[in-house]
Amino acid sequence: MTGEKLLAVFLIILYFVAVFGLYEDQTGKFDWRQQYVGRVDHLFWDQSVTLGKRILVATDQHLVAAIHSHNGSIAWRKIQEDDDRGIIDSIDHQNNALVTISGGGRFVRNWQPGSGSLYWEVETFKSSESGARGDIRIYSKDEVLVLAPTGVYKLNLHNGKEKWTLQLPTKDNVVFERLVLQGSNIYAVGRSVGAHVMVVSADIEGTLKQQRSVPAAWIKEDTDCETLDAGVMLCYDDVSSNLQLLNLESGQVFVEVELQELGLSAGGKTVSLEKLRLHTSDHGKSHLLLRLGNDHMAILKVSKDRIQLVKDLPKVSAAYVAKVEDLDILLTLHRASKQSILLVGYDLASGGEITELSQSITFPSSHGLPMKLDAVVVKKNGRLAYKAIVRSEDQSLQLVQKTGRVSWKREEALASVLAIEMVDFPVSENQAKYEDEFGAQKEDIVSMFVKRFTTQFQQLKNLAIQQLQKLQGHRHHGILEADAIEEEEEEEELTRDEFNINKMIVVVTGAGKIYGLRSTNGHVQWSAFLPDLAAFRSNDEDKMLLFVQRTTAHFPNPPQCVIIGKNKISGEGLLYAFNPISGQPVGDVPYGGLNLGFNVKQAYMIGEVDDHFLRGIIFLDDKHKIHTYPEAFMSVAMDILPSLFMFTADSSTGFLNGFKARQKEKGITADNVWSINLQKKQQTITNVVGKRVLEQVHSQGRVLGDRSVLYKYMNPNLVVVTTEGEESSSLMKGSNNFVNIYLIDSITGHIVFHASHKKTRGPVNVVHVENWVVYDYFNLKARRHEIAVIELFEGKEQGNSSAFSSFTAPMEPLVLRQSYIMPVHITAMDVTVTEKGITSRSLLFAMTAGKILSLPKALLDPRRPVIPSPETMEEGTIPYIPEIPISTEMMVNYYQSVDKIKGIHSSPAGLESTSLVFVYGLDLFYTRVTPSRMFDVLKEDFDFYFISLVLLGMFLVTFITQKLASRKALSRAWK
Repeated sequence: MTGEKLLAVFLIILYFVAVFGLYEDQTGKFDWRQQYVGRVDHLFWDQSVTLGKRILVATDQHLVAAIHSHNGSIAWRKIQEDDDRGIIDSIDHQNNALVTISGGGRFVRNWQPGSGSLYWEVETFKSSESGARGDIRIYSKDEVLVLAPTGVYKLNLHNGKEKWTLQLPTKDNVVFERLVLQGSNIYAVGRSVGAHVMVVSADIEGTLKQQRSVPAAWIKEDTDCETLDAGVMLCYDDVSSNLQLLNLESGQVFVEVELQELGLSAGGKTVSLEKLRLHTSDHGKSHLLLRLGNDHMAILKVSKDRIQLVKDLPKVSAAYVAKVEDLDILLTLHRASKQSILLVGYDLASGGEITELSQSITFPSSHGLPMKLDAVVVKKNGRLAYKAIVRSEDQSLQLVQKTGRVSWKREEALASVLAIEMVDFPVSENQAKYEDEFGAQKEDIVSMFVKRFTTQFQQLKNLAIQQLQKLQGHRHHGILEADAIEEEEEEEELTRDEFNINKMIVVVTGAGKIYGLRSTNGHVQWSAFLPDLAAFRSNDEDKMLLFVQRTTAHFPNPPQCVIIGKNKISGEGLLYAFNPISGQPVGDVPYGGLNLGFNVKQAYMIGEVDDHFLRGIIFLDDKHKIHTYPEAFMSVAMDILPSLFMFTADSSTGFLNGFKARQKEKGITADNVWSINLQKKQQTITNVVGKRVLEQVHSQGRVLGDRSVLYKYMNPNLVVVTTEGEESSSLMKGSNNFVNIYLIDSITGHIVFHASHKKTRGPVNVVHVENWVVYDYFNLKARRHEIAVIELFEGKEQGNSSAFSSFTAPMEPLVLRQSYIMPVHITAMDVTVTEKGITSRSLLFAMTAGKILSLPKALLDPRRPVIPSPETMEEGTIPYIPEIPISTEMMVNYYQSVDKIKGIHSSPAGLESTSLVFVYGLDLFYTRVTPSRMFDVLKEDFDFYFISLVLLGMFLVTFITQKLASRKALSRAWK
């Protein structure tokens, strides 16, 4: 037994030796992670615990989650499938039951509200149907009713077993979407676009009672309709601007009710219907909220044959009805000022205001308008108290208490990031004075000397104060003093650090909200909301353009960024220029953005700057006319007109078109100079990837083992175009998928290289840097993920070492390529970027498990030999193996998983060894990576005292030996 114990101890020691990781105190030191749930579509107060302790939500990110009401943290969240199967159609919660239906009525799931555990899952049908939508209602403590495209199901709430099924008609393209409970009657309501509404009624045992079609030629796919448990259906016809009412029990036609009859008017605004979700009040069965625009609502009482206006709520943007004992309370929210909103409580029966519920709430304009209100109202010691969740226009979530204080808020728009840039902080005040001195041209020598003297004296004074504070140690401060110190620290953080590592992360989201995040901790420094801003849509992806027109390096000119999207209403271009450090708009740009007045077909930032170091933006509209921002930049564009080219890629037609700018009488227009047809019927454009703007390249060639140089093909105008398609085969059953990759010169339209991968499919992720391209795909034949690399070289003779021209480009480049087996699925990829491009590059891969892999580019070298030769060994090339090795050491986020990663953005730091990485998706993650280790900074545990003593000792020894040597030489001379 003694020998076995020794062997076990020895094996345990060996095991620990092989383990790599971080110390506990190192986690979160240079990185941070923020978790979100997305835009909340469904919300319930958790009834399985004390009411108001937790909030149950279902969001547009295909997840169900619980949020603690005391601090806004996520108690648990469960993410569904990424495709259409994960779209949550409906959710219901009563007592200890939380049931969801997703995937167009396909999947029914019962969750444990306390922990998020899945009790059971039922699949109602096998294949998803396009446009289908399900509905669900908890009927009792033991039963749940489910509406699916194929029928109505009654399931056991405890185990999901089916009790009965009612088959629904499938003719006339009817899509069933509503399930109504009226006493012992069940109604399934569906619509056939442009034709009729189908109503199927049954009793509680599933016996069919009636099936009828009600004519509704006005109904469209996006027509807003709501059903009530009073047995009615109400729709809004946006063509006639009237309400349409249907009695589900016996109605044969819709009853049209004009808004003017109710004393209301749409006024050209968007009208929608909102249901009052109340199970303990009759108002939930007969009352509806009518929204007449963003800031006007009304409460309607709906019966089987008429509609009554209960209360008109002008200026109100959100409302909620709660029941406390026998009192029905209406809570409303409306904007009182740019920095606050007003919550007002009413007695719904009498219409009188309840003054003890009325509160002013701090609500900055950067949140837009409050759009949804969900509250818990209780009576304590004879007084009313409430706890309310406010969902605002910018998708944020806030908890408001009785005192009007906002306890916490969640910026859920950060779950839909579309564009990122990292901007340097400005220099400190003293450094700015130096910049001001060197930038001055009209000052004389005396004034410059005085400015230099006062600046250095102020620096000396600050140094003395800092040293005194260090000697005095920690000081205790009062509350006001502590607040002042915190503000000073915040201001100090907004200046550039010694190594320029701390940045301002500018983030543009799909909700139209812009954030400035501190890279040190991820806190929101500033935010701005553009209600009319929408993203461009291409290949089922939303895209927003963000450019840094001027950095902080050009003092006293402030930094400037610009965002380009489109107007939600008109579809024309919308531009917003702002200071990335403060978030304030620049010049004459309004807070809501500047309408460009034309449709943006292409936009990019050019490299030339004006007299104020500002880079201009070039626009191409749908009429092939060229515009600039700012407008004064047109003079610079005229100077570079011969070298001004643009290209567009239209995935809907499969055409790539190149344009050249020409001056005409009415301004600058773009003439089509080349065109490539990629055959839309055979393949679809999925990616168009160019090189990073102002990319830093350290070496123009690669030194080989025989000391010769292989020069890189450095074409700055090269773009990578990937396509996916499916070709029919007469020899094989079915079809063959393929992925094509094109390397195209965007100036001349010349196809530099083309490759086709048969029996493969996407999605394809692409990285295009310097002279190489890395992309991935799925091999259908081998059933595995693969990654390919292409490198382009001019050869051993360089055509032009000073500049590159597409018109005088060298002959066809030497193309080297290789493929490798990737053992994991990749959802996004990027490459590290450093200040001068000297550091070896690493590729960053986002995996489906939420890990971020950092892989050295040397492992994806197409020149890796199968059999190493002396030349390749001298060069240091790794021998070829088909599989890419992955170890846990390569995961830059260790155990901090990032869910549903959409993209990775890297940015250089002031240190050449360091690259800053920002990962975005459902969560946000930020860290630093050092692909070649940190070679330019001493380690934190470096022993400065020891090395100082060594240097001092060496100096003394040198001095003493010099004296002894001179004395010895003198005595030798006397001899």
